[in-house]
Amino acid sequence: MQSQHSQSTRRSRGLEYVGELWQRREFAWFLGMGRLKARNASTALGLAWWALNPLLLAMVYFLVFGLIMNRASVGFLSYLMSGMFVFHFTAITMTGGANSILQNSKLLVNLRFPRLLLPLSNLVEGTVGFLASLGVLWAVSAAVDQVYPNSSVWLLVLILPVHLLFNLGLGSLVARLAVPFRDINNFVPYVTRLWLYLSPILWRPELLEGRAEWVVWLAEFNPMYSLITVYRAALLGYPMDWVEMGNSVLWALVIGVFGIGVFVKYEGRIARHL
Repeated sequence: MQSQHSQSTRRSRGLEYVGELWQRREFAWFLGMGRLKARNASTALGLAWWALNPLLLAMVYFLVFGLIMNRASVGFLSYLMSGMFVFHFTAITMTGGANSILQNSKLLVNLRFPRLLLPLSNLVEGTVGFLASLGVLWAVSAAVDQVYPNSSVWLLVLILPVHLLFNLGLGSLVARLAVPFRDINNFVPYVTRLWLYLSPILWRPELLEGRAEWVVWLAEFNPMYSLITVYRAALLGYPMDWVEMGNSVLWALVIGVFGIGVFVKYEGRIARHL
C-alpha cells in the first residue's frame, strides 16, 4: 500500500514537473534564440557561422582525405558533409550542455524554474542552427555531386524527434556532471574528436567488411552510426535501413530517459555547487 502511494506521488510530481516545463516553454525558446543571436552578433556573417563551422571542417577533411590521399569517390563530399552536420548537431548540444548551467548561474540562484529548461534552451539553439544547415547541405550536394532531395526526405519526420531526445538526454547528462566536476569542460572536446573518428563520417561502412567481429560490433554499437545512417537515407536518398532506425530509437530512449532522469533528480542540489 505504501509502495503504491509512493509511486502515485512520484507520478504526480512528474506530471507537475512536465506541466511547469510546458508553462515556461517560451522561456526556453527565447533563451536559446537570444544566445544564438548573441553568439554571432559581432561577426559579419552572423548566424551563417552555425552552418559554416561544420562545412569548413568538412572541406578540410575532403581536401586531406579526398584529394591529397586520393580517397574521394563519387558523392564523397555529400557523404562527408551529411555525417559532419549530423555529428556537429550532437557535439554542439553536448558541449552546450556542459555550459548551460555554469553560464546561467545567476538565473539559478535568483529565480525558481525547472532547471531542465536550460539544457532545453541549448537544444533549441542547436536545432535551429541544424535545420538551417540542411539548406547548405542540399545546395552544396546539388552543385557538386548532383544529389537532390527526393521522396525519402519524409524520413526526417521520424529521425529528427529521435535525434532531439538523444541530444537532450546527452546534454542533460553532461550538464549534470559539469557542475560538481568542472574539468569536464576541458575533457569534452577530446571525447567529441575521438567520437568523430569512430563514426562513419570519414570512412564508409564497407571498410568494416572482413574485420574482426569485435571491431564491427564496436563500430556499429556507436549511436552515431545508426543516426547518421538514417539521416543519409533521408537527406541523400541512400537505402533505408530500418534496423538502424530501431537502434536509433533504442539509443534515444536509453540516453534520453537516463540523462533527463539523472538531471531532474539532481537539479535541487545544483545551486549549492555554484
